[in-house]
Amino acid sequence: MAVLYMFVLAAIPARAQEAGSSYGTMVGPQDFFEFEELASRPMPQITDEETSIPDYRAMYIARAKRFEAFLDKYPGSPLKPEVLLRVALLYLGVERQEIRALRQELFFCQGMALKQHDQRRFDLCKQRFALDIIGAGGPTDPVYEHLARQILDELVERYPHARRYIMSEPSVGGFRFDEEEIGAFALYLLAGGALPEERRGIYELIITEYKIRKEIRREIQNRIGSP
Repeated sequence: MAVLYMFVLAAIPARAQEAGSSYGTMVGPQDFFEFEELASRPMPQITDEETSIPDYRAMYIARAKRFEAFLDKYPGSPLKPEVLLRVALLYLGVERQEIRALRQELFFCQGMALKQHDQRRFDLCKQRFALDIIGAGGPTDPVYEHLARQILDELVERYPHARRYIMSEPSVGGFRFDEEEIGAFALYLLAGGALPEERRGIYELIITEYKIRKEIRREIQNRIGSP
């Protein structure tokens, strides 16, 4: 066991250097262990106390805070770019305050439809919910969306070619540094809110200058008509 532990201690800093950025004093392996445990946890389940309806806004904020606490604890970790990217993704999932009330209406509407075995009414409830979200200005909270875009811009500027640290295939297990680069995925997310002419330029930049997973690369190539 002592030999194995010494091997782990020696191996972690080596793989930490694969992140693609310089962080001064290296942190690890505790930051790697804690990140992997945190990233493996499911979304916290938070419900409305009165109705027991899931509060997705609170769930995303709570999970983002856990990753933010990791950054506070390990500000010099080589995993910082990956953690920042995950915080940005969670911010993009934070719903507007108004969506909570609309979702409650949806649950009650569909609940009544199920009791009455009325499939048509059930479907209409969902359609009205979708229209109400559009009327509210979209699902995403604009404040959190702005914060997410700030983080993504920072990742493109400071850590463009840092490699993703992601869970391996289920059959393999564990986490690994992937070929996909942080800047590529950050740009891909930023492209979603760009104007059409700007979006094409971002996609072309990703294809020519970055490494990104083959599924997304194929999607981008199909969108811009690139071979």
